[in-house]
Amino acid sequence: MQWRPEDTEPVVCCVCGLQGTPRWELDPFGIVQCERCGLVFVSPRLRPDALGRLYGDPAYHGGMYDGSRGAMALQRTWMAGRLDVARRALGRDVAGARLLEIGAGRGMFLAAAREQGFDVIGVELSEDAAAHARSTYGVTVHSTQLEDAPLDGRFDVVCAWDTVEHVPDPVDFWRTVASLLAPGGVVLFSTPYFSSLPARLLRTRWWTLKPAEHIWQFTPRTHRTVAAAGGLQVTRVVRSPLRRANFARLDSLVGVARAA
Repeated sequence: MQWRPEDTEPVVCCVCGLQGTPRWELDPFGIVQCERCGLVFVSPRLRPDALGRLYGDPAYHGGMYDGSRGAMALQRTWMAGRLDVARRALGRDVAGARLLEIGAGRGMFLAAAREQGFDVIGVELSEDAAAHARSTYGVTVHSTQLEDAPLDGRFDVVCAWDTVEHVPDPVDFWRTVASLLAPGGVVLFSTPYFSSLPARLLRTRWWTLKPAEHIWQFTPRTHRTVAAAGGLQVTRVVRSPLRRANFARLDSLVGVARAA
């Protein structure tokens, strides 16, 4: 999609409320950094109606899965590694444990978690992707914003894979997630990270910058800052591309958090 200045609006740091100091201009977007907490974010960024057009396009989720043997093998590796992280973080038998995935996409992870014994449910903004998850895997996925989803009770595990960098306000997002956690529950998430070697070397050519959709750019430190503002404590970060949960990802991390 081609975006124009009228599709964008300025925003402030979700933690500090400051406008941010410009770092790069990527017309019609700007990459800025909060002088107080160091969080990097996009301002101006797409307005909500423009974001709705972006994520509502069936080609958006369809393009994320090319169906090749290599891509599917990577997906299976990540899912197995992340489910192992979930089991270890939960610290008990997962049979019947309730797992919520926010940004469930086409339902592959939910189906894999169900096979491991979790009681699963998902939330996914794209109706096309949610419908695919329901029809292909038979999992319950609500096509709505998280705060509008008809979720019953609390969850032992809440997952947000490559999601929090997309949400309008990560602090509000983590507050909502914290309110959904059962006692002893854990949060698992993944994002690209701005202090990775590819990001530092490639700068504006970094393939994961994607200012239309990745509107917050985190580091391990700013993840802790933002999560704390939302009532969570990040307890573990996996960055090694040799770990199954993050395999072959040179510029991404997997995190574990608990209620503060």
